[in-house]
Amino acid sequence: MDSMRKLLGTALGLFLTLFLWITPVTAQEDSTAAPAKDELPKPAAKTAFGIPNGEVVKDDDVAPAPEGPPNPYAGSIKDVGTGLPLLGTSSTPLRWGSFSIYTFEFIGLHDFELGGTANTSPSDLWILRTGLMFDHSLLRGKSRIVLQYLPQMIIINGQVHANSATNNNTSIGTQFQLTPRLNITVGDSFTQVNDNSLIPQNYLAVNSQLGASVQNNFLNTNGNFLANTASATVEYGLSPRTNITFSPSFRYMRFLNGASNYGADGQAYIGSVALGHALSLHRTVGISGSYQYLKEKIGGIPQDANYYTISGFYSEQLARTFWVSGHVGATSQRYSGLPQPGGWGLAAGLSVTKSFSPRISSALAYTRGTVFSNYVTRQRSDRVDASVSFIVSSRIAWSNQFGYLHELAGVNPTSGKYGATNVSYRFFGNFSLFTAFAYTFQNSSTQQLLAGDIKTLAYGIRWSPQTISAR
Repeated sequence: MDSMRKLLGTALGLFLTLFLWITPVTAQEDSTAAPAKDELPKPAAKTAFGIPNGEVVKDDDVAPAPEGPPNPYAGSIKDVGTGLPLLGTSSTPLRWGSFSIYTFEFIGLHDFELGGTANTSPSDLWILRTGLMFDHSLLRGKSRIVLQYLPQMIIINGQVHANSATNNNTSIGTQFQLTPRLNITVGDSFTQVNDNSLIPQNYLAVNSQLGASVQNNFLNTNGNFLANTASATVEYGLSPRTNITFSPSFRYMRFLNGASNYGADGQAYIGSVALGHALSLHRTVGISGSYQYLKEKIGGIPQDANYYTISGFYSEQLARTFWVSGHVGATSQRYSGLPQPGGWGLAAGLSVTKSFSPRISSALAYTRGTVFSNYVTRQRSDRVDASVSFIVSSRIAWSNQFGYLHELAGVNPTSGKYGATNVSYRFFGNFSLFTAFAYTFQNSSTQQLLAGDIKTLAYGIRWSPQTISAR
């Protein structure tokens, strides 16, 4: 308890110091005056590098990049397909009021041998996937509710299986602008993964218009894994340049292998607070603190872990197509059933997106902390992902991704790495042919994950209208 008091005292002291330093400055600023020297970079390019399919977007109605740097703690409605902020809606003609069908995919998959596992037989299947959306504005555009669902059908040996036989993804998000200073975002997302992640794409989802990236799951499960995450974000502007953010969330996880009757359950309770200050129109710094309580039951044995983290963060749009965001600090493990309890460790994260030209872009993302993936665990991990994308011509796009994950402790810790490449050809309107190949290596002592080499080839046709600004 003494260490806890010291930690809270330190966090409070840093919070008050930063607040007192900010207040005199912001009190003298004219919020309507533009900085004389530190000008805002020009709007980001309209080529949609990094978003799914990586295709050229030429429509003048494309949602422009928001002014300023990405706020890593801001609340936003998430896209169910990528986890990126959903700033606009599809220009699909299949719209009936607030309801729309915004994408369609017919995908063929071939899984090669899984080296080092009991299952060494390749498999072939087809997946039919449709994107459904309900997007409705309330209170004269001050509030918005979005519901997304990606139902799928799987075809194996000519037999059609219901959606329960494959993966499910559903999300709902609501955003309320209660006052000019107060904004609240509430969301819930559900995912179900059956046997493996199936489609090798969006392991590192990137939108270079926003300077945003999301590290999505890539580890392949050895059964059925489901997770539901409920979250809320409350943002309040203390001044034109300073805001404070509160973010509570809860995540439930469950894994089951029916063949071996092996199961695992997990819960994560997370609360965080962040104080941010805009040094200029495109540069933000701040301080954040969080508490995480992770609880799991594997093999009927309940265990838990507690993490206390404090860090400073920095976010900037360095140029028209160059974004950097990161945080660094310390985390303490206390009152835990984990091996090697206690002590302080590094907490860090980094996101960099850069477009070298209208045809070439890249991204890099790194996280050290609790990385929620397709299995139940209390361990902290290191994860790094990188991508590079090319627009070969007005119709052809090519993207490549690489990634690595490694748990920081435990006996035979889980680790994995992947390489993936994706090529798409837009042959008519919003229709594209695509092919993707992914190679994944996994090492784990838990029965929740497959082990060995996994190679997957995907190919098919996709209909996906471009995005327009939110109504």
